[in-house]
Amino acid sequence: MRRRVVTVLLPRPEPEPAYDLYQEVRKDAEGRAHGPLGPQDLNRMYEVAKRRGRDWCTAVLGHSFPGIDHSTSTDGWTLIVADELRLDPPLPDPVVRQRSLQKKAEELRAKQEQERKEREQHRWEAALAAAGVEVTVRENTRHTGVGGSLRHATPKTDVVSGRSRKHPADRALCETPGRANPLHLSDPVNAPANCYRCLGWMGKVRPLDAPAPPTPAERRTLELIKGGVVFTIRPARGGPTIRDTSARSNAAWGALGRKVDAAVEKLEAKGWVRKDDQFSKTQNDHFGDCWHLTEAGTAALEG
Repeated sequence: MRRRVVTVLLPRPEPEPAYDLYQEVRKDAEGRAHGPLGPQDLNRMYEVAKRRGRDWCTAVLGHSFPGIDHSTSTDGWTLIVADELRLDPPLPDPVVRQRSLQKKAEELRAKQEQERKEREQHRWEAALAAAGVEVTVRENTRHTGVGGSLRHATPKTDVVSGRSRKHPADRALCETPGRANPLHLSDPVNAPANCYRCLGWMGKVRPLDAPAPPTPAERRTLELIKGGVVFTIRPARGGPTIRDTSARSNAAWGALGRKVDAAVEKLEAKGWVRKDDQFSKTQNDHFGDCWHLTEAGTAALEG
């Protein structure tokens, strides 16, 4: 199917002048417009329009003045006649109303833009407070959107997030490792980052030498240890075993609690938990060594 382009010429709105001499001025202009338009006449129209200004021309014509280049010869002569009569008419009411509405719309857009900037600043301040590394802000110099260039958060040094994801220095936090087409970023700018993906990574990144955050399973074990229900118990037969005394197990020695040896030993290797040297009573009236959180374990759980 072939595409057809149709040009529609909209009719010019009827003039609505706000002065009484409009008909006389228009009649005189139409009489002068019958003859040929010479260079001197055209230069005179340009001179009157430039000297009087766009608002005066709009008031004389009774509609918005598009400029001499886009006006008819009758409109140009109308300006000359009004200048000769030294008229100074007020702006038409439709133009006044339109400008009032336009001004209100501009004020609303300016207010919304200011509110948007304040939201971005508050969001950025909250992200900086949650971040454990120093970052700068750089703009995307290749692509722009309606609100301008997207601003990314970039760490000053190499950082990691999660278990092992690396974020190179001076690269956007949202960039995936080994990206084939890296983002084109500017020098650091003094403005808040507005990339939602970068803001999401702000609270997750850490220095290279910082320990990894606890996994969901490790966090659950830390919560149990914080609650004081994890003990090392020495049954009558077999070696010592670490049990969660808040839950019963169907395995051997299940009355002592659920077995969590591997999980607690993994946390002990990270320095997050420690064991008491003295016996204490468990919830199910047995005795054992209670496990507690270290300062590092408390920081990992609260982080």
